[in-house]
Amino acid sequence: MLLPRRWVLLFAGSLSFLLFFSVFSYRYQIHNAISYVSRPLWDHPDGPTQFITHYYTEGLPFDEATCNLHGWHLRNSDRPPVWDAVLFSSELDLLEIRLHELDAVVDKFFILESNRTFTGNPKPLYFAENQSRFSTFLHKIVYRQLPSDDADPNPWTIEALHRDTLTQMINSELSSPHSQPLVIFADVDEIPSAHSIRLLQTCDAPSPLHLQLRNFVYSFEWPLGLNSWRAQVHKWVKANSRYMHSKSGDVALADAGWHCSFCFRTLDEFVLKMKGYSHSDRIGGDVSLLSHERIQRVICEGKDIFNMLPEAYSYKDLLAWMTPEPSKSVIGVPLYVLRNPDKFKFLLPDGCLRES
Repeated sequence: MLLPRRWVLLFAGSLSFLLFFSVFSYRYQIHNAISYVSRPLWDHPDGPTQFITHYYTEGLPFDEATCNLHGWHLRNSDRPPVWDAVLFSSELDLLEIRLHELDAVVDKFFILESNRTFTGNPKPLYFAENQSRFSTFLHKIVYRQLPSDDADPNPWTIEALHRDTLTQMINSELSSPHSQPLVIFADVDEIPSAHSIRLLQTCDAPSPLHLQLRNFVYSFEWPLGLNSWRAQVHKWVKANSRYMHSKSGDVALADAGWHCSFCFRTLDEFVLKMKGYSHSDRIGGDVSLLSHERIQRVICEGKDIFNMLPEAYSYKDLLAWMTPEPSKSVIGVPLYVLRNPDKFKFLLPDGCLRES
């Protein structure tokens, strides 16, 4: 028996609506599945292509011979101060590790914090409320809050505003228009090693210079290779320098630190970042991605937090990153982590269980 025409139209309309809703809600995941699996055929990495061989071992002096190893010369006795500038959201543990790692080589730490995420979600002023945790470093810290009342911003516009504000903060701290400190541009979770920065302060390294970092996700148990390059060091020139997180040159120093992405202690911090940073559209319409149970599972499996394919430029990397293998090597990670293994157990092998 044939169905009445109106029922056929109703069924077709409902099916079309569900199809449209699914495509709209999961457009990022659909785009990811199509584009990322074919990426090795049509794309190539957009970072630096020239990597300076990095020489270092325990006890290696920072002298003319070491500078010559890298193709550089020893600076004169007037070595530039080093400043470190970051946008801060909630990464208290990583900030603590960063400050301890860089304390001996950095003269000023710049920290900019807002009461909202890049997507406009309200959040506590975590650094302001936990300054006592960083009392050892407060004499070096230049801190500023950037209040925001915009509940629905364009995240990329807000992120650009934050970076412009850091530029203003750095300029305001220059003792003269001719001061040229070395300034580290990096997110909180992009931590240069102290010896890398000491090398750049000792030798006449080029500027700007990207820092190739060892890439990790969730902890130092899940390495993802050496494909992090956005951290960089610039000789700051007030007239034309600006704080950035994109490609500024074609040269990078190899193996110069660590990028520990989504390396949080609590599951709530994972949700805060997933909903609050500039790539929050990766959630699409799949709110199940935010469930604590699912997040905990992918942390212990080393899988992608957004259930996406790896952003790989070769099929070899794509296949390897789709089936991640945990590492039992904790050699060469930040010293402060290994000096406090109980405090930072969640960053070490077999420490995948997070606080709820």
